[in-house]
Amino acid sequence: MALPPSSLSRVCRSIADFVAAGLDATAHHVRVLIGPPADAVPGESDTEHRLNLFFYRLEPAAFRPDTLPGEPWRLRLHCLITAFGVPEGTTSAGENDLRLLGEVLRLFHERPVLAELDVDGERVRLQVVFQPLGLDDINHLWGTQGDSPYRPSVAYELDLAPILPRERAVGSPLVGAVGQEVHADMAARRAPFTGPAAVPPVTRARVDIEREDWAPRICLVHGGQCVQSLGLALGSPELAAFTPRVWIAGASGSPVTLRWEVWDRSAGWRSAPPEVNASASGPLLDPERAAGQPTTPISLPFTDQPGQAVLHAERTYQRASDGQILTVRSNPVLVSLYEAGP
Repeated sequence: MALPPSSLSRVCRSIADFVAAGLDATAHHVRVLIGPPADAVPGESDTEHRLNLFFYRLEPAAFRPDTLPGEPWRLRLHCLITAFGVPEGTTSAGENDLRLLGEVLRLFHERPVLAELDVDGERVRLQVVFQPLGLDDINHLWGTQGDSPYRPSVAYELDLAPILPRERAVGSPLVGAVGQEVHADMAARRAPFTGPAAVPPVTRARVDIEREDWAPRICLVHGGQCVQSLGLALGSPELAAFTPRVWIAGASGSPVTLRWEVWDRSAGWRSAPPEVNASASGPLLDPERAAGQPTTPISLPFTDQPGQAVLHAERTYQRASDGQILTVRSNPVLVSLYEAGP
C-alpha cells in the first residue's frame, strides 16, 4: 500500500510540477525528479534529460516560534536543483546542463512567488529566494552522494511550507470588550462580572489608495456611531432588529467582498456564509461622520446560539511587478452573541 501524501510532500510536489510545466518537460524529454542527486544519475543508455530537486534542509520559520501542537507549523525549505543532461547531436551533456539550469533560473526569477496552493484548506503561497552556495557548502552536499560526480546545481530557499496537524486545536473566542471590577472578599473572585466594560474605540483612518496593495478599512454603523466590536443578547429585541451595516473605506467604487468567520465551542473558527460583494465609498473612515454615510447591509451568519462572528472586507488586485493575483484583508469587526443572565 502506498504511503498517503503529507502536506510537506504535496508542497514539494507542487514545486516540481511548476518547474516541469515551465520547462515544458514532456515536449523536451525532461524528467523532473524529487530525491537525492545520486538517485537521479542517468544510465549510459538513457536518452532523456533529468532535473532533480533535493530538499536537503528543513528549518522552522523565524516568526511565531510558540505554535501550539494543534496549530499549523510552518517551515523553510532548502532545495538543491541539479541538472543531468544527456548529449543530443552536437550539443554536449554539459551544455544541456546549463540549458536546463538557465531555464530554472529564469522561471524562479520571473515568478518569485508561486501560485496559491490549497493544502487541506490551508492556502499556501511559497516565496522563492536564490541561495548562492560556497565551496564548503557544495563539498558538504556532494560528499553525501557516494561516488556520484558533481553536476552543476543551484540552491533555493522556499518559504513557508505548512505542517498540518491531523486534529487541529479548537481556537478560542476573541475579546470583545475590556472591563475591571474590584471585590473586597477573595471568595467573590469567581462571581459573574457586573462592572462596566468598554469596547475598543474606532479611530479616524485614511486608506492610502496610492499604494497598489492598499487594504480596506471597515466598521459597523450602529445607532449613528462607528463600532468594531458589538455584543448582543440572544433573544433580545435589539438582536431581532439588528442588521449589520458596513462602512467600507478605500478607493471609491473599488470592489471588495465581505466575508464572515464564525466561532463556536465545538469547531472553533471557520468560514461561514453569507458572502456579499460591495464597493468602497472613499478613502476616509471618520467616526465623527458616521451618520449618513453609504453602508452595505449584510446578514449575521447565525442568531440562534451563543458564539462570535468576525467580518472582514477582502480586496483582490494584480501586482504590477510580476502579475501575481493577491488578496488583502481589512481590519476585523467582531459581533458577539451571548446568553443573558437571569
